[in-house]
Amino acid sequence: MDSSSSGLFSTGTFSTGTNPAAGGVFRSRALVVLATAALVGMFWAGKVLFVMFFFALFLSFALQPFVTLLEKLRFPRSLAVLTVIVFLSALVVFFVVNAMSQIEAFTRDLPAYATRLRVFTSKAQGVFAQIEERTRLLLPEGDRATRSVRLESDAFDSLSKVALQVKTVVSLLLYTAAVPMLSFFMLKDRERYGGAVVKILRIKGGRAAQDFAVGVARVLSGYVLGELFVVLITACITTAGLLVLRVPYGYILGPLAGVCVLVPYVGVIFSTTPAFLIALLASNDAALPVKVLIFYAVVQFLEGNVLTPFIVGGRVRLHPLAVLFAFLFWGILWGVPGAILAVPLTATIKVVAERFERYAPWAALLGERTPDPAPPEEPEALLAGHGGA
Repeated sequence: MDSSSSGLFSTGTFSTGTNPAAGGVFRSRALVVLATAALVGMFWAGKVLFVMFFFALFLSFALQPFVTLLEKLRFPRSLAVLTVIVFLSALVVFFVVNAMSQIEAFTRDLPAYATRLRVFTSKAQGVFAQIEERTRLLLPEGDRATRSVRLESDAFDSLSKVALQVKTVVSLLLYTAAVPMLSFFMLKDRERYGGAVVKILRIKGGRAAQDFAVGVARVLSGYVLGELFVVLITACITTAGLLVLRVPYGYILGPLAGVCVLVPYVGVIFSTTPAFLIALLASNDAALPVKVLIFYAVVQFLEGNVLTPFIVGGRVRLHPLAVLFAFLFWGILWGVPGAILAVPLTATIKVVAERFERYAPWAALLGERTPDPAPPEEPEALLAGHGGA
C-alpha cells in the first residue's frame, strides 16, 4: 500500500478521508456539538474512573523504559514490572511517612504560628482601620452592617463529620492504590494489548494507521518520561535546599514543588506561598523568608530554562494560552487531579489531532506542530512496547 492510498503523507499526517458519502455525517456541526457535549458529560460523570485510568496510563508510559532496562538484565517481564512498581511505591511511602510526621509537628506548632500571625495582623490593623474609615462613607448602608453567625453542632453532627472524614480517607486510599495496580497490568500485558492494537489498526487503516499509532506512542512516551524526570529532580532539589536552609516541613514542601511543575503558571504560586509563610512564621531569622524566595526563584529558573528544555525539549509544543485554557477546563471538570493532568491530556489530544489532516488546523491552535519521530525499524515491536500504556 503506497502512502497516497493509505493516507500517510510525508509529514506524518493520517488522512481521515474526504469522501462526502463517508464523512459527510460527521461534518455536521450540530452532531459535532452534540458529540462534544456528550463526551464532556461522560468525562464529568465518570471522572473518578477516568482520573485513575489516565494517571495509570501516563505512569505506565513513564515506567516502560525502566521495565525494558530490567528485561535487558534478564529479569522476567512480571518481575521487572513488579520491581519498578515496588521501588516507586517505596519512594512514595518514604516521602509520605516523613510528610505525615511533619504534618503532626505542624499541628503541634500551629498555636505558636497563630500567635505570631496575630502579631502580624495587629500591626496591619491600623492600616486597615484607616482604609475602612476612608471608604465607609462611600459604601451603601446595607454593606456596612455585619452579622455574626454562631455555628453549633451536637454530638450526632460531630459523629457524622468523623464518619464522613473516614469514608473520604478510605476512598482516597483505595483510589490511590488502584493507580499502580492498573499500571502494573498495563505494563505486564503490554505485548497482548499491543498485538491487539496492531491487528485492529491493520484492519481499519492498514500500515498507515499502524505507523500513525507508533509515532504517537513514541512522542507521548518521551514527553511523559521527560516530565516525570523534571518533577522528580525539582522535588529533590527543593527538598534538599529547604533542609539546608533549615526550613521546617521540607518533605512536604519539596514534593509539592515537584508536583506543581505539572500545574502551569499558577503552580509556582501554589508551591512558593506555603514555603514563604512557613519561613516567616517558624523562624526568628528575618532573612529566612527572603532566602526562601530567592531559592524558589532560582529553582523555577532552572526548571523553566534548563531542566524542561533539556529533558522534555520540543516534543510537545503547547501555546501558553492553550495551556492556561486546558488548566481551567480540566481543573473545573476534575478538580485538582484535572489540573495536574491538564498538560499531559492536552498534549495527547494535540499529538493525535495534528496527525489527522482534517483536525490539523484545530491542533495548530494548541501550539506548533510536534516533530515527527524517526521511523522505527520494527513498528510492531515498538507499538507492543507502548501498547500496554
